[in-house]
Amino acid sequence: MMRFGSGSYNVRDSETVKDGGRQLQRTLICSVHFLDTSHQDFELDRNARGQDLLDRVFEHLELIEKDFFGLQFIDVPQEETENNMRWLDPTKSIRKQMQCPPYLLYFRVKFYVSDPSKLIEEYTRYHFYMEIRKDILDGRLVCPESSAALLGSYAAQSEFGDYCPQEHGETYLDGYQFIPNQTTSLLKKIQELHKLHRGQSPAEAEFNFLDHAKRLEMYGVDLYGAKDPQGTSLHLGVTSYGLAVFQNFVKINSFSWSRIMKLSFKRKQFFVQIRGLEEADADTVVVFNLSTTQSCKLLWKSCIEHHTFFRLIAPPTQPSRSLFSLGSRYRYSGRTEYQTLEEMKRRARIERTFHRSGSKMSYARSTVGPSSLLGERRLSSAVDSTANTPLASPVINGRRESRELTNGFCRAFLPRGADESQSPAMMRTSTRASSFVPPSGAWMAASTTPNNNNGVHLPVGNRLSRSWSAAARNGPYRYCPRPSLCYALHRC
Repeated sequence: MMRFGSGSYNVRDSETVKDGGRQLQRTLICSVHFLDTSHQDFELDRNARGQDLLDRVFEHLELIEKDFFGLQFIDVPQEETENNMRWLDPTKSIRKQMQCPPYLLYFRVKFYVSDPSKLIEEYTRYHFYMEIRKDILDGRLVCPESSAALLGSYAAQSEFGDYCPQEHGETYLDGYQFIPNQTTSLLKKIQELHKLHRGQSPAEAEFNFLDHAKRLEMYGVDLYGAKDPQGTSLHLGVTSYGLAVFQNFVKINSFSWSRIMKLSFKRKQFFVQIRGLEEADADTVVVFNLSTTQSCKLLWKSCIEHHTFFRLIAPPTQPSRSLFSLGSRYRYSGRTEYQTLEEMKRRARIERTFHRSGSKMSYARSTVGPSSLLGERRLSSAVDSTANTPLASPVINGRRESRELTNGFCRAFLPRGADESQSPAMMRTSTRASSFVPPSGAWMAASTTPNNNNGVHLPVGNRLSRSWSAAARNGPYRYCPRPSLCYALHRC
């Protein structure tokens, strides 16, 4: 019997039918792009939650300090927004969050650690290094040219190894892109500073890179466009220490978590209740206007996540939802920074070997956690005092041996389950020269002013980037044990 005047077509059912229409598809394929530009497909149950995919990703990477990372995807917002990247919620279904295939996600750093020395594993610091490199190159992390030259020189040391005139020449940085719209003069500055980092291993160079990157004003800032009540265009930035206000990417005000009493939003308005400086002073409510209701809610959620992760010992219990309650009741469900660091302290030492992808010079590393670099958190400086002192690499003694070893090692870390047939030759062994390692938390200080013939004056006690082995061998240095620092956490 024919029916006229009506018709229907079930789009969702047609997308879930397999070839031939005989069986509904019970799985979904999620493609995840990683920081080293590689990607991997993961097959999951069609009703899988975000946490299921995160677990598979962390298992693939063999990442232990995983709570600093997350997965982002491009959302199709109902309202026009300046940023359509969304974090995958671990507690919700993937299909409900991403709506329809293709399920394309990006592995990113979600919580930027305030001090890289808190990270136990060198492998975790390597992912932070790749993330910040990408943030600078994409323009998310605004970097002045002076800082860009120093950071670029540490990146060059990590990727190219010690500068060698015969091997590198004057044009080895051609095609080396570090910041948007970089100039030739910047590359020359990077090259001159790169020469001063002789003797630093990739791990040391990346640690010094992170130690200087954390001082940038925009480091670890989650930005949202806003306006004040007078209509002035601003940006609100959520950070580990609180909420910052930027105008033309210059910080003009900030509110620490210890002063913020309450955060709320209503439609496009975002309210920050600030505690008075004196006990007798009344609280102040600061109002910001955002472009859309969705942006306002995302800012509010980001504040909750950062406050919980960096300030609390454990996430608060989920409040019971009343039948007549109104408004959002979102709470961060993951682990806090305190819980992550405490678990890493209790873990047994794990020995792993990995290679940095895309490196021009290949270094074999055997990483033992907790890493000895925790004792080197004071070994960073704007320039090194070792420019005129040829030092043996603490990883591979000599550049000739390094070049010979490169032929026997792969250039990229192969995670668990990777296809060896589609990758370089597997690593056969790991090499790490024995070196003196001082106690964790030791302070490296110069007993006399180092002599630098390049015209750079380094005062007594300046932070140096020398390797521990070279410092113990050549001096003049002494170790000053520092009292342990107490990491205090307060609820606010």
